[in-house]
Amino acid sequence: MKTTNPKIRLLFYGVCLATVLYNCKTKDVAAVTPFTYTFKGLDDVTIPDITQTTPASVSVTAATVTSSTLASAVNNDLAGIAASGVVPASVQQAGTDISKAVSASQAAQLSAAFTPSVLSTLASGGALPADLKAQVDAIASNPALKAYLPTFTLPTVNGKAVGGRLGATTPGASNGSSTAATAYATTADDDACKAAANAAYNAALATLDAKKATQTATVTTTYSTAAAAIAAETAPCKAGIPAKYDPMKTAAQQTLNNTLASLEAAKTTLGSLYDLLKAFAYVSYAQTIAGITTLEAAETTACDSVASAKLAAAAAARDTDLAKINTNYAAAVATLTTARDKAVASCHNQGGGRVGAE
Repeated sequence: MKTTNPKIRLLFYGVCLATVLYNCKTKDVAAVTPFTYTFKGLDDVTIPDITQTTPASVSVTAATVTSSTLASAVNNDLAGIAASGVVPASVQQAGTDISKAVSASQAAQLSAAFTPSVLSTLASGGALPADLKAQVDAIASNPALKAYLPTFTLPTVNGKAVGGRLGATTPGASNGSSTAATAYATTADDDACKAAANAAYNAALATLDAKKATQTATVTTTYSTAAAAIAAETAPCKAGIPAKYDPMKTAAQQTLNNTLASLEAAKTTLGSLYDLLKAFAYVSYAQTIAGITTLEAAETTACDSVASAKLAAAAAARDTDLAKINTNYAAAVATLTTARDKAVASCHNQGGGRVGAE
């Protein structure tokens, strides 16, 4: 019988031991996949787009001067008296109507008061002396002479007559800002689920804030652009007014000159009617110039009134839109907050964040 070699035996035992030790070596465990929390209602809340409001239109009517057709007929008939030597019925009637407001002697004194200096002052937009103005106004206000005088209609803005100097007002601008909702405070038992819910809420809130800021900036820019355009309209509006009224003043002066010339040419034929008709020619001229001056000032004021009305309309449209934005934002934040609270409650109900909230 053969004896086993001690060296071989020891080698065998060593191999067995190495195998056992190798099988007992600690192995690395594959990394755990992180848990992703998802929360319904926190990632789909938004602010609706807004269609900007069109500012209300501003209605404007220009001032007008309507000449007296009766006065024009009388003046035409006056021009033919020197040649015909006959006083037409229209002129006779005019003398009768004028005599209801002023006597022939008073008429002569009134005519003398219209010196070249007084007429020059009138032509340049100045006023009559107080005593003369009182006499002219009293005669012009007589109902019997109404049909012989021109009529003046003040300009209107949005249906309201403009007759005085009104300072333009600028509505106070509103930025329509509102206090942003604050993020839900982290609770003392802050766990992964609740932290994820709050993070989702804050991210969604930031998105709402950004959209609200963008919409607000758009509305504000629209108003600012409109306000600048409105302001730029005022100067050209005023600059164009003299071109309307200067020809009227020239025409009134020419009418007076023509009437006075006709009266002088027919003075003998007219007799006592001469002083009455001459006085009324001056009264008519004074009233016409005063009316034209009033309308010119009123239309200048109307330029400012139109600008104020347009600016107010633009501001109203702006404020309406900003209010819509704030209302939509508040509703979105309320929805977002409700969803956040529901998510946090879900975390608690499902084991303090060990599972995802749905």
